[in-house]
Amino acid sequence: MKKKKKYISLYRKNSDNGRIIIDIALENYLEFFHEWDNSAFKKRDIHAELVNFLDLCSEDIPLKKDLEIVFTLPTNEINKEKEDLIRSSFKNYYSSVLRLEQRKTKKIIKSSVVLLVIAITLLTLYGLLNSIRQESIISKVFLESLLIGGWVFAWEAVHLLFIDILEPFHKYRETKRLLNSNLSFRYSLK
Repeated sequence: MKKKKKYISLYRKNSDNGRIIIDIALENYLEFFHEWDNSAFKKRDIHAELVNFLDLCSEDIPLKKDLEIVFTLPTNEINKEKEDLIRSSFKNYYSSVLRLEQRKTKKIIKSSVVLLVIAITLLTLYGLLNSIRQESIISKVFLESLLIGGWVFAWEAVHLLFIDILEPFHKYRETKRLLNSNLSFRYSLK
């Protein structure tokens, strides 16, 4: 309940479409981009502090709520070309983050499948070799190693698949929401 009240008091709501508004004040259009990035304007990175701010805001707001990001500039001169470049850079940045999170999720799933196969193999070997009763200490240690190794690999597979996958999955959902957010610009003189 506190989280709900917190985000309502921190962010405005667009009464037309119900989206939660994140307000960002820029001194100029270039402030959106990373200052050390000297690449062509169309391919510049988003400013790291802006990305951190958007991530923090996104964490405050429940995932079921859609977002609208409003950039406010202290001028009356509207430059549609620069607005479009900012929109394009924003979409490109969050599309690449989305692909990165998809790769992380796929990597976790592949790793857990491999670990599960190893676990099943070790436990199957234990089951097959356990029926052959040899009383030497080496055979007992080997059998116990198969059993322990099988359960360790099985636990790691379950841990990856059901616990470690939560963070990239949540980040994927937040990134997708940011990617689908509306970007708008507001102009006002100081």
